[in-house]
Amino acid sequence: EHGWFWFIPLSDGATSVGAVCSPQYMKSRKADPRQFLLETIALCPALAERLRDASLVSPVTATGNYSYMAERSSGRNYLLLGDAFAFVDPVFSSGVLLAMQSALVGAETIETCLDRPREARGALRTFDASTRHGLRMFSWFIYRVMTPALIRLLMNPTQYFRLQPAILSVLAGDIFRGTPLGLRLSIFKTLYYLVSLSNPRRSLTAWKTRKKVIHEPSAETTTAQSPSQ
Repeated sequence: EHGWFWFIPLSDGATSVGAVCSPQYMKSRKADPRQFLLETIALCPALAERLRDASLVSPVTATGNYSYMAERSSGRNYLLLGDAFAFVDPVFSSGVLLAMQSALVGAETIETCLDRPREARGALRTFDASTRHGLRMFSWFIYRVMTPALIRLLMNPTQYFRLQPAILSVLAGDIFRGTPLGLRLSIFKTLYYLVSLSNPRRSLTAWKTRKKVIHEPSAETTTAQSPSQ
């Protein structure tokens, strides 16, 4: 109800467990981060059952809104790759994809700048456009993932206009190969706004909450590690 959990097995046998929550919920915290994380886990019976016999192997930590974007992706003798340029919420695990894609295009950009200096400006524009394209594609969903309208659409997928395959393609990272997704994504976004208009009060509340989260770095993420089950 207040956000979402991650549950990631690690190679050393531990499991990383974290909760990403709304600022309103985090402001209700009266206990220390450890106790608050345990109380939050208890709100999710499926996760609580998985962690029933687990024990903490590291301290619980909390941090505020950590998304950011630099004003420019390149400058004199440098390019910003991956998280050096921007970081968005990892709800769709897009960070490694965006980092590797920016490195791939970045390597081609550097080669052009060194071997064909006259084409450097165009190559840098292409690099910047590619970097921002990936962030734009994912962040539209990320910033709306907890809105009533998007939850309704994702939980009730439709095959009309092949919208479900289009959304799955985006979330799987197929956004750089020229896959023809533009029209279907436009239809999906239109449906999103229509569904939002069908319940204006809830949609307005969700919009205000999203704006507050974006502009006020008061949201927190609590994380811990426990032995894998």
